[in-house]
Amino acid sequence: MSLLPRLLPLLVLIASGAAQSQDRGEDIQLVCYGGAEKTTSEVHSGFEWDAQQHKYVPKQSVETGKSDFQATINVSVHGDRAEIQLPKSLIPALHGDSNNGWWGIDDLIVGHDEIRGQFRLNGLNKPRLSINRRSGAITIDGMIKFSGRCDPDDGHRRF
Repeated sequence: MSLLPRLLPLLVLIASGAAQSQDRGEDIQLVCYGGAEKTTSEVHSGFEWDAQQHKYVPKQSVETGKSDFQATINVSVHGDRAEIQLPKSLIPALHGDSNNGWWGIDDLIVGHDEIRGQFRLNGLNKPRLSINRRSGAITIDGMIKFSGRCDPDDGHRRF
């Protein structure tokens, strides 16, 4: 005799319990303020004296560096799904598809003391996200960097 008929009620019970536990996931809305850093590049052009040719010749150079600025990020967690919304200043020129400026967070872990995951901005840029649920500290580490503090966002106006 097959075990499947005897195990079927148990499997249905386990599946319904898993579905109910997913429905009971946390609903967290955060607004995070802090400092950001991203890579910048500047093209400089002009003329340079060429000693071999005894004249000025055109010259172009590209300089890369880091730019620091203040930014605000929104994070939304719904059970086992989460999204992050970045300001335009942190979105690279070549970026992947988003949902009205929101990127899905992959490999999400919503723990007792920490929320972790990562999101894909483009093929080369998949920053890691970490939020300490006790202190509210947030860090994003990738080609963009962000660190700051998160506050609950209840959707109400401050003034």
